[in-house]
Amino acid sequence: MTRNRIYNLTSIGRPLDPDYPTNRAVLIIMPIAGIVAGSFAGFRGAGITDAAIAGLVGIAVAVGSWALARELAPDDDAAAFVAMALAYVTYLAVGSPSILLLFTCLLVIRVVNRTSGLPARMADSFIVAALTLGTMYATRSPLLGAVAALAFAFDATLGDPLRRQWVFGALCLAGGILWAAWFGSGIGDLVTPTGVSAWLVAASSVLYAVSYFRTRRVEAVGDVSGVTLATSRVRAGMFIALLVAAQALTIGPTGTVDSSAVWATLAGVGIAGLRLKPRPRAGRS
Repeated sequence: MTRNRIYNLTSIGRPLDPDYPTNRAVLIIMPIAGIVAGSFAGFRGAGITDAAIAGLVGIAVAVGSWALARELAPDDDAAAFVAMALAYVTYLAVGSPSILLLFTCLLVIRVVNRTSGLPARMADSFIVAALTLGTMYATRSPLLGAVAALAFAFDATLGDPLRRQWVFGALCLAGGILWAAWFGSGIGDLVTPTGVSAWLVAASSVLYAVSYFRTRRVEAVGDVSGVTLATSRVRAGMFIALLVAAQALTIGPTGTVDSSAVWATLAGVGIAGLRLKPRPRAGRS
């Protein structure tokens, strides 16, 4: 990929470059996803405004899940489309997930795995920390602050560490602690998934765990640097994604729905990964 102007402003923005066939496919799918979701809502009795909102959410779920899967399985283009399909169908069946949580997960992981090939800028870290705190407030989940703090800690300690990330990690952790102190952690009111939801969460976790442990070497290169991505960073990002999904289950009855797009993406990555042979550990770690 040629250097895009966006990288003069941010290191974690990955634009949909239409020069790539997969990106062109996503650009075609986006309006279709919006029309189908809006029409589906209309058939279920939604008014014009609500149907339009449903269409926009459908686009966000499709693009967000695809982009998140690209971070989790950078060597497997097909995994992103499997994840997109699962997340989109889940949205139509279950209801609107937390779009904030989906995109917070995406950006937090980009800080860790550096798929652009560039370390996060100061502004990137500030935006991700602020988004984390905002999502924590919106979803009433203080544990999200702890997960983001761990992600910043990974970026501060893994290869080519960015030491200032300790500050942003501390900010997220402090935000989570303050929220829990003032409003409670919510863990005491934990309502674990039951029935079909429990089985789906368990199956997604197992499938994703298999994909995680089979990721022994990464061949994808950074968008800007052209350097092979660090396997340790990609795996750390995969671990953070699982924690983001898991912590949402402590929110209460709405947690499973809020995190449904993230869980569906994890499941899609796991399902797609079953067809691939694990690569021997080698190269940059």
